[in-house]
Amino acid sequence: HGGSGVSAQPMTDAESRKGAKNRASKALEAHLKQQPNRAVEFAVGLEGGVNESDDGKLECHAWMCVHHVNSNTDGFARSGSFALPLEVTKLVRGGMELGAADDKVFQRTKSGQGSGTVGLLTHNVIDRCEYYKHALVLALVPFVNPKLYLKTTEE
Repeated sequence: HGGSGVSAQPMTDAESRKGAKNRASKALEAHLKQQPNRAVEFAVGLEGGVNESDDGKLECHAWMCVHHVNSNTDGFARSGSFALPLEVTKLVRGGMELGAADDKVFQRTKSGQGSGTVGLLTHNVIDRCEYYKHALVLALVPFVNPKLYLKTTEE
């Protein structure tokens, strides 16, 4: 699990997307370093973040980047987003990471792991794994439909 090359708490869509791309690149580098003779087709990176909504609320989201090694192409998708509670928003805007803010507000430890913010707020109707699954599937769309998305050698 490599560093994202962005701030500890990304505060914009663009920063979160960049973090996901950087994590996919780091994952590929780590694989090639550890297992140079073992081919890999995809490398995946995920970066959670927050952003200001049009109505002034702070929203939580995540970006997924799937890097296809052979075509050197990236597929990106963003998770759904949801507004953060007022007290969490205040702490995050004050510089606290989302997981730490959740720990404080919900009186838990390691909220950034396990069910995550989405699990806490949905009462585990949607946990972190489920929340990220759609973004992963959608980031794979160009690679399961290559004729529609990827340039061919004839072009």
